Amino acid sequence: MEAEATLRQWVDAYAKLRVGEAGWRFRSFAQAVRELGTVQQPAPWPGDRRQWAPGRCFAAATDYAESTGAVYVEGFVLVPDLAQWPVFEHAWCLRVGAVADPSLPVGSAVLYFGIPLADGYRRAEQARRGTHAVLTTDPQQPWSLMNDEALRRGLPEAAVLSGFGVPWGGPGR
Repeated sequence: MEAEATLRQWVDAYAKLRVGEAGWRFRSFAQAVRELGTVQQPAPWPGDRRQWAPGRCFAAATDYAESTGAVYVEGFVLVPDLAQWPVFEHAWCLRVGAVADPSLPVGSAVLYFGIPLADGYRRAEQARRGTHAVLTTDPQQPWSLMNDEALRRGLPEAAVLSGFGVPWGGPGR
């Protein structure tokens, strides 16, 4: 429960950092994740592919999703050993409902909170934006910035996959 409280505290703080204007559907990436995301528990790396080095999560998750059919997710991860910034924007995948994180060392993350995205939406937005990140800024391409269009209008209903993880306000939360 402590991990959830820590993750919630950080995401709530990030949600206050407004990017968009008052009329936007989501004024920040964190607000979109709070409303559309689900909580997912870490799982052992499936070992079916080589993991990438940390710092390239958006490219690694895209590669893993494309090569295995896993579901691509964008959101936030809690890594308590990173004392200064233990919660940060991240991308990972889901396979048969279990987290498959192609860019963080096994055992470093304790909780994930993100939006599982449909392949068609992910591919279209990555192509349109010219980056691996769909909704947020890709540190490998900082000029990509946030996906203002998705924040302003909201995500199409078919873009968000359901049935993965527990909604933030779900049972026991």
